[in-house]
Amino acid sequence: MRVGDSIYSSLHISTYTRLRTWVRVYSALNRSETNSLDIIRSETALRYPFHNLSTSDNIHIAITKKDERGTITFSWEVAYNNKYGQPGRLAYKLDTHVINRRIDEATKGRQPVPQFLKLGSLREIAEELNLGTNTNAVKKALHQNASAYLTIKGLRYEAKDQTQQTFEFGDTRYGVRFVGEKLPGGGKADAVYIVFHEDYRVLLDKAKTRPLDYDYLRDLSPAAQRFYEIVSYEMLPAIKFGQRAKLPYSEFCLFSTMTRNFTFDEVKKQMWKIHKPHIVAEYIEKVEYEATIDEEGQPDWNMFYVPGETAKRQQLVFDFKISYTHRERVRRSPKPKTPIVLGPVTPELPLIHPTASADLVAKDLVRRFYKLRYGVEQPPTEREILEASSYLAESEDWAAHLIEFSARHGKEANGFPNDFGGVKKLISQAREPYETKHRERDALVLKKARQSHQKAHTASYMTFIGELLGGRLETSLPEAFQLFKEQEDSTYRFHKARSDKSAMSAHIIEGYYQADQRITRLIKFIEENPKSGIPNFWQWDEKINPNPFRPAGQ
Repeated sequence: MRVGDSIYSSLHISTYTRLRTWVRVYSALNRSETNSLDIIRSETALRYPFHNLSTSDNIHIAITKKDERGTITFSWEVAYNNKYGQPGRLAYKLDTHVINRRIDEATKGRQPVPQFLKLGSLREIAEELNLGTNTNAVKKALHQNASAYLTIKGLRYEAKDQTQQTFEFGDTRYGVRFVGEKLPGGGKADAVYIVFHEDYRVLLDKAKTRPLDYDYLRDLSPAAQRFYEIVSYEMLPAIKFGQRAKLPYSEFCLFSTMTRNFTFDEVKKQMWKIHKPHIVAEYIEKVEYEATIDEEGQPDWNMFYVPGETAKRQQLVFDFKISYTHRERVRRSPKPKTPIVLGPVTPELPLIHPTASADLVAKDLVRRFYKLRYGVEQPPTEREILEASSYLAESEDWAAHLIEFSARHGKEANGFPNDFGGVKKLISQAREPYETKHRERDALVLKKARQSHQKAHTASYMTFIGELLGGRLETSLPEAFQLFKEQEDSTYRFHKARSDKSAMSAHIIEGYYQADQRITRLIKFIEENPKSGIPNFWQWDEKINPNPFRPAGQ
């Protein structure tokens, strides 16, 4: 029997809570199929802030707009309940990660929003938000969202039928029902439900939606996620027309509830923390600032963003999914008296015989080449469309890389290639940097996945370590336990002798032998003594964890 096997054999796995595995891999960097993005559709009417994402305890969320005569034309205000407090970052994640997801799943972009919506148990929601078993935090965030009073006047938004609508509202968005409580219609809740205010539900039904990359969104901190939601509105036209996306700093602060600064050094330092994850993920390629002033004469800065590879790839997938979904609805609808013949449709990109949507993607790639190469767009020929479709046969990511590589090469090598037909001559040269980039991305994706998994399961591992300290370690690995105990007691005696003169030593020995402190010390001991036989996190995860780590695709 190997050292430590007795620990594994004596462990009763059934004593552990089986945590749901939420290993969220940021795979938007390395996907080749159009159905690879986990897309969430979000309404576009209520773009204004509802949650406090700043570091301030409480802020007043109120926005007004006036016409030239000073008459208020629009107002937005959020008032919170003193008992539960202002909805903050956790309440924001609950709304955007869980509730918006459930709405999207229930409606699939076509069905009406139900009167009440099942979210799951408090424990399931806590796990989904990476809170372990902290159901109290979930319950508080639910009450914060449900009790915040929203007042809206003069809101104009675009509906799904392309018409302009107005919205007036003065109420909470939804109520919350817990297990055993009465639901509309007389039934009892078997989980956590939210009950929509009817006017708010109708708005959700009518309002136009837009797609976001759900996996990408989940990986972000609340501030960085809010930035993604705001700037994504500007990314579409920027990508389509080869321009930079523009976002005034003051507007970002207003829509995100971030503290607004008035010196460039403070602004740049503040925004760098928010920009960094998007730059690392290649959603943003470059950030530029332009000094200006706002309507009140205060210092302001226009922030310009060059879209990165991830933003371009997301938009290609979004465009294709929208086109494909529309064609599928037409194909499945009842046939008119005069039949309309549609070509074959498949969600894969590209096709040997392009459909209308695949053809559109191919045309966009050709136009992008000429935009990058010469600074102006040029209508694609039929031959160029077919060539673009052949590059898309591997993946849209490869096609985009090849085209941009060729355009850059054209500027650096005396004008070659002059046209889109010359792209095929650079395939072999473009392949090596493409594969190198993907190998690096694979390594980064795996690293992030392991970090996410370890974070999600650390609480269970610490429970395991606590059980070892409860007596199993002493009987299973007496030598390792004795060495740990000697080090532990030696450190205690050292600080005990100094505690009268040293405040630090007095602080260390206070509660020294409490369970949480002993668990922390044993984990450190395991790291420093890898041959002790006591399993570290990854050894525990492989042999004991009921939901061990599995790389994507396995």
